[in-house]
Amino acid sequence: MEKNRVLPVSHAIVFLLIHLGTGLAAPVLSLMLLARGATLATLPFVVGVTTVVTCLLEVPSGIAADVLGRRRVFALSMALQVATYVVLLATPSLAVVAVSGLLRGLALAARTGTLEAVELDRVVAGHPEAAGRLAALDALNGRLALLESAGVGAGAIAGGVLAMLDPSYVLLIGCIIASGAAALAGGLALFPPDERSSVPVCERLRSTLADMRATLARPGDIRLVLAASASAGVVMVVVETYWQLAFESLVGEGGTWLLGFVNCAGMGAAALGSAAAMRWGSAASGAHGRRGLYLALQAAAIVCLALFSAAASVPVFVAVYVALYLALGARSVIEQTVLHNAVPSRERSGMASVQSIALRAGGLAGSAASGPAVAALTLAGAWPVLAALAAVLAALGARRRSLTGCVRD
Repeated sequence: MEKNRVLPVSHAIVFLLIHLGTGLAAPVLSLMLLARGATLATLPFVVGVTTVVTCLLEVPSGIAADVLGRRRVFALSMALQVATYVVLLATPSLAVVAVSGLLRGLALAARTGTLEAVELDRVVAGHPEAAGRLAALDALNGRLALLESAGVGAGAIAGGVLAMLDPSYVLLIGCIIASGAAALAGGLALFPPDERSSVPVCERLRSTLADMRATLARPGDIRLVLAASASAGVVMVVVETYWQLAFESLVGEGGTWLLGFVNCAGMGAAALGSAAAMRWGSAASGAHGRRGLYLALQAAAIVCLALFSAAASVPVFVAVYVALYLALGARSVIEQTVLHNAVPSRERSGMASVQSIALRAGGLAGSAASGPAVAALTLAGAWPVLAALAAVLAALGARRRSLTGCVRD
C-alpha cells in the first residue's frame, strides 16, 4: 500500500533525516568552525572554499547522477557529509576546517537532485495522463518542501540547544554524523537500486550532454524556470542580507530580540505557502494554469521586495516579510512541478542542478547590485531598484516563453 502513496512514509523519514542534519548545523555553523580551528580572519576563506566547490561541481554531479545512478550518487553525497563532520573531530586547526569545508562543498554539490529525482520519476511513471501527473507532482513537491521546512526547523532548534550544552561542539558534531549515517543507511535500504545499463559510461555521458544541450536550446518551460530562479535568487539574497538591518532601524537596538520571532514567522509562512501550493496547483487548469500561477507568485514576491521601501512601521514590515515568504514557499512547489513536467527522466538530476546554479547566479547578481544601490540610494530607496532587477530577469523568461508554443500541455 505504501508504494501507492505520493511519497511513502519510509521515504519521507529519509528526507526528514537529511534535512535534520542540515538544520542541526545551520544556526551555529560559523561558531562551530571558529571553535574547531578557524579564526575571524580565515573564516571567509573556509566558507568560500565550500561555495566555490559547490558551484563548480553542481552541474557535473547532477549529470553524474543521471549517468551513473541517483541512489549511487546520493550515497556518495551522504558519505561525504559524514566525512565533513568526522574531520571536524580532529585536533582543531585551520587545515581541519579547510578540509571540512572542501568536503562540505563536494557533499552539497553531489546531493542535488538525487533521491528527489527517484521520487519524481516514480510519480511521473505512475501518472501517464497530464492532469493526474501534474496533480501528483504538486502533491509530491509540496510534501518535499514541508519535510525540508520541518527537518531544518527541528534541527535548528536542537542544534542551538546542543551547542549551548557543549561549547566544544563535539556533541553537536556527533549528532550530525549520526543523522547523516542514518539517512545514508535508509536511502540504501529503502530506495530501489539503480538500473544497470549495457551502454558504456562514456557513451551514456555523451548522450546525456547532447540531450541537455538540445533541451536548453529550446525555448519553453525550462528556460522560464531558469530565468525565474535567477530572479528569485536576487529576491532571497537581498532580503536575507538586509532585512535584519531594516527591521532594527524600526525597532531600535532594544528590539533585536524580536529578530528570531520574525524569522520564525517567515519560516512558518514558507511552510504554509508550500502546503497551500498543493491546493492552488490542483485548482489551476493544466500546465498552462500552473505556469500562470508560477508567474503570479514570482510577481508577488517581487512586489513584496519593493514594498519594504514603504514599510515604515513594525507591523507593516512584518506583514510584508511574512507575505514574501508565503509567496516564496508556494512558488518553489509550483516551480518544481513546471520544471519536472517539462524535463525528460534521463536529464532530471542534471536539470535540477542547472536550476540550482541559476538560483545561485541570481543571488550573486543581487549581491553585486545591492552594495552600490544601497550606497547610492540608502536601503529604503534600494528596495524598489533591486526589485526591478528581479523583475527584469523574470520578464526575460516570461517573454521567451510567450514567443513559443506550450510544452507538454
